[in-house]
Amino acid sequence: MRAAPKDVDRTQWAVIVFTFDHTANVDRVFRARLMGEAPDVRSTVATHWPDLDALTASMAQTDAWYLNYVRAVTRAELDEIVTFSFVDDGAPGRMTRSDMLAHVITHGASHRGAIGKMLKGLCVRGASDMMTTFRRTDVA
Repeated sequence: MRAAPKDVDRTQWAVIVFTFDHTANVDRVFRARLMGEAPDVRSTVATHWPDLDALTASMAQTDAWYLNYVRAVTRAELDEIVTFSFVDDGAPGRMTRSDMLAHVITHGASHRGAIGKMLKGLCVRGASDMMTTFRRTDVA
């Protein structure tokens, strides 16, 4: 995203930045739920322009937390049901920890794919969305 030229379509750019921010907020909400804490956000949709540096740092911190969590969580814990209230409308929710993790993965992947298409439409090369590409870069 930092490689985007300054003259990109501002409307499309806003959709991209706000979508990344939304994804980061949802990740943080479910992290809090998995920890048994109240989320630190009042909405999954930003009310102000997200700072790209702060967003990048927040996403890296949250990603690291999830990696540590999945390394340590037990099968029994994954089957535990967590009750909560949805952030945006207060409706009651109930999911297993494994369902929460599946949601975080699919939610993020869905938005990442959409963002990749939007970046391509702005002639900005994004990161590859192919799982095989991610796995190939893990091998040294």
